[in-house]
Amino acid sequence: EELDMDHVYIPFFDFLWGFTFIGPFSYMLWKHRTIILRIRQFLYKRDLIKPMECDYEAKQTQAIHYYARTKEGNELGNIAGFFFANFPYVDNECNFQVADLFAVDIDLDTKRFVKAKLDDINLNAKETMTLLWFNTIAAQHVKLHAM
Repeated sequence: EELDMDHVYIPFFDFLWGFTFIGPFSYMLWKHRTIILRIRQFLYKRDLIKPMECDYEAKQTQAIHYYARTKEGNELGNIAGFFFANFPYVDNECNFQVADLFAVDIDLDTKRFVKAKLDDINLNAKETMTLLWFNTIAAQHVKLHAM
């Protein structure tokens, strides 16, 4: 079943207030940040600026289904594996998918990304962070509010 969001009625004065005060300022904020983005793209294309190096540091998450850790003195180092069973995500064609297993390995000493797999697909740090962030805001956050 799906929620029917086509019938959310707003009183006229609430609509008018939002249309008068929220709408224009939201537009100005969007326009300002879009102009800054265009300036950065222009400077990047002319090699006047370069993006900062990206090395993601591990942060806490809300719903890890299973975790494991290497033994002391292991040649791999102090690595923890975080495993998410039945991991929901949206693919590149905007279709809802559920992976059997999403596994992320983190070095506990440096708090740095080591590797990740979504079923049989190897992921880089950016893809992993995107999936974790989407899961946090779209799946887990809603569950927390429902409890």
